[in-house]
Amino acid sequence: MSDLTASPAAFDEGQRATLAGLADAMIPVGDGMPSASQAGVAGEFLDGVLDARPDLAEPLLAIVAKAAGRDPGTVIADLQANDAGAFGVLAEFVPGAYFMNPEVRTLVGYPGQVGLDVDETWPPDWLDLLEPVLERGSIYRVPPGER
Repeated sequence: MSDLTASPAAFDEGQRATLAGLADAMIPVGDGMPSASQAGVAGEFLDGVLDARPDLAEPLLAIVAKAAGRDPGTVIADLQANDAGAFGVLAEFVPGAYFMNPEVRTLVGYPGQVGLDVDETWPPDWLDLLEPVLERGSIYRVPPGER
């Protein structure tokens, strides 16, 4: 299968389940946020990512094949230690698919890209541009096992 022909349809139900397990090992449920699988990472948002980035389909399929039947946390640790390229694919895909979910974006207070009116006072006061981020406050989640 080449990058040009791989598509979301290439992922069967079992492969999507394996991918969901890997994604949940990276983004577990917590602090009022859904896990990656609850957010649809291995479902409709897998399809959305692959529509935009079909080049990720083949590497994801290879990762899923290696992970089938294995503990997702062990697979993630193995990829981090021994296959930086494969881990990089997963680390790019999982958050990308996660934040495609409008409910997740709402939960973190991200309205999406918004235009700013520019007037003759340019450059703007940069703190004014950062004000929504500062008002939102910290959204850092402590990883499991680090608490």
